[in-house]
Amino acid sequence: FRYYGPVMTQESPHKLSVATVFAEADGTVVLVFNPGSHLDAENTGPVVRAHVAAAAGQKRPTLADLRGMRSATREARELAAAPDVAAVTLRMALIVKSPVSRVLGNFFMKVTHPKYPTRIFNDEVAARDWLRGVA
Repeated sequence: FRYYGPVMTQESPHKLSVATVFAEADGTVVLVFNPGSHLDAENTGPVVRAHVAAAAGQKRPTLADLRGMRSATREARELAAAPDVAAVTLRMALIVKSPVSRVLGNFFMKVTHPKYPTRIFNDEVAARDWLRGVA
């Protein structure tokens, strides 16, 4: 048995300097990046740990809302695709809004080659449908 810490729910999210991370009632792990956030190795580590903790040791669908993100270093992208994340990610939907967030999402997928199905969406409803296997 491995203790992952308290599960962060929508009612008790883990608020970090660049993102808020929580698990929804259906088990979906949600990462919402703060407006104007710039990710680097130092501030991405806590996001990764919160993601792993929210998943509570199980592979879960993950919704990453990148609409507020402005940039991410190579080290941050590598941390986001680390084996710890892959171990708890069933599939990941990346929500983008601006051309900048779309470029970040595409770059993440091309450079890090996630070990789980990953898609980019402009629409949150479509992203959630895909995560549930509806789309």
